[in-house]
Amino acid sequence: MNMEKNSQEETLPPDSANPVPSEKTETEQSTAESPKAPFVPDKFVPHKTKLLPNCKITGIDYQTSLAVALTEFAQHEIVGVDIDLEKKTAMPFELQWNPENCEIFCHPEQAGEFEIDLYVDVIRRERHIFPFKLTVNPDPKTLWKDIPSDPNGVYAKPDSDKMFLACGENLSIVGASRRGRSHAQEGKPRDDDFIADWDAETNCAILIAADGAGSAKFSRKGSQIATRIALEKVKAAVTPDFWMTLEPALVKWNESKDAQTEKNIQAALYKVLASAAWEAKIQIKKESQEHEARYLADYKKTEKFTPRDYATTLIITVAKKRDAGNWFAATFWIGDGGQGIYRPEAGEVLVQGIPDGGEFGGQTRFLTEDSTEVWPQDANKLIERRLRFTMVDSFKAIVLMTDGVTDPKFETDNNLVSVAKWNEFWEALVKEVPFEKRDSSVADALLKWMDFWSPGNHDDRTMMLLY
Repeated sequence: MNMEKNSQEETLPPDSANPVPSEKTETEQSTAESPKAPFVPDKFVPHKTKLLPNCKITGIDYQTSLAVALTEFAQHEIVGVDIDLEKKTAMPFELQWNPENCEIFCHPEQAGEFEIDLYVDVIRRERHIFPFKLTVNPDPKTLWKDIPSDPNGVYAKPDSDKMFLACGENLSIVGASRRGRSHAQEGKPRDDDFIADWDAETNCAILIAADGAGSAKFSRKGSQIATRIALEKVKAAVTPDFWMTLEPALVKWNESKDAQTEKNIQAALYKVLASAAWEAKIQIKKESQEHEARYLADYKKTEKFTPRDYATTLIITVAKKRDAGNWFAATFWIGDGGQGIYRPEAGEVLVQGIPDGGEFGGQTRFLTEDSTEVWPQDANKLIERRLRFTMVDSFKAIVLMTDGVTDPKFETDNNLVSVAKWNEFWEALVKEVPFEKRDSSVADALLKWMDFWSPGNHDDRTMMLLY
C-alpha cells in the first residue's frame, strides 16, 4: 500500500489553483505599483490658429476632426494628445472629446466664436499648442424681430387672422393670414386680407383673398375693402334664382361642352365676379378721396391720396355643389398668388387662372390699376384673361393663396400647375394641420404652419381652403 501511495503522489500535477508567485525584479514592482508619471514639458511651442469648418446654425449636432495638427509630426514622435480642459469647461455648451480619433462633438445652442486648444506632446519634451477657432452661426430666424404694429395707427389691422366655417358633413372652410417677417421686423401692419362665406340654402361657398402691395402705404386697407366689397356683391348676386336660371346651361355644358353655352355661362359669371371686382375698385377710389378730405379736416393741410396707395391683388372663387352631386367652380383673378382645385384621386390640379408676373420678381398687376392689361375695354378679352369655370365630381381641396405661400412652396408658374408639386405641398401641409378634426383647431394649426421658414421669402402669407 505504501508503494501504491507513493506512486500516486508522484503522478499528481503541480498545484495550479495556488501557484507560487514568481519573484519580480525591483524595476517591475516599481512599474506595477506606480502610476504613469505626468508629462512635464520643458518647452511650449505655440502654433498659428487654424479655422474649423463653421457650424452652420445653432441647435444642430456638430462634429469635426483636429487631426490635421498631427500631420506635422512622425507617429513615433507623439507621446500624447489632449485638449485644454480649462477652455473646454468654459464653453457655453458641452464639448465632447474623442482622443482616439482626435475629434470633437458638440450641439451649440449659442452663436459666436470659440477657441479650442489642442495639445500635442512629443518625445523632445515639447508641448505643441494648436489653437482652433470654431464659428457657430446664429439661426437666421432668431435675428428677425417681431415688433407689433400700432393698434391705433391709420387703418390698423391685426397682425394675424384666422377663421373656420363648418359647411355640413365632411365639408369645411378654413383660412389664416399672418404678417410676414419683413413687416414684423419694422413693426408694419399686415397687408394681406381674406374672407369667406357658406350659404347652406344654395350649397355655395365664396372664398376671397387679397394681397396688398408692400410698396403702397395703405394697401392693408385696399385689400380689406376689396375682400369685403367683393363678398358683399357676389353674395347678393348668387341667389337661389341665379343658380336656378344658370342650371340649364350648366347641364348642357357638362354634357357637350358646347361653345355657345360656355359663352353664356361666362357672361353670367362676368356680371357676378367681374362686376364685384370692379365695384371693389370703385370703392377703393372712393376711400382714397374720403381719406384725403379727412386728412385736410384733421391736420389742416393737403395730402394727395390715390387708388395706387391702396394697391391690392384679388382672387374670388365661387364653388357650388349641384343637385346632380358634382361641383361647379368659377374664379376671377387679378395679380399674383395662386388658386387651384386639388384632385389627387384624379391625378390632377385645375388652376383657374394665370398669375400676373413681371420682368422682375415681385412685379404683378393690381385691382386698382386703370391699365388695359387689367381692365381691357373689351369684355371678351377680360373674360378670356381673368375668368375661368369648370365642373368636377369631387376634390380634396379648393385652395387660394397669396404669393407669400406660392413663392416659397411653388416657386414658378409651371410648378403651380404641376400635380406632383401639389402632392408635395399637400403632404407637408397635412403633417402639421389636422384637417380631419373639422373645428377651430384646424385654423390654429394652419396659422402656425404658415410661420414656416424659407430663406428670402418673408412676405405676408394668406391661405384659404374649402375641403
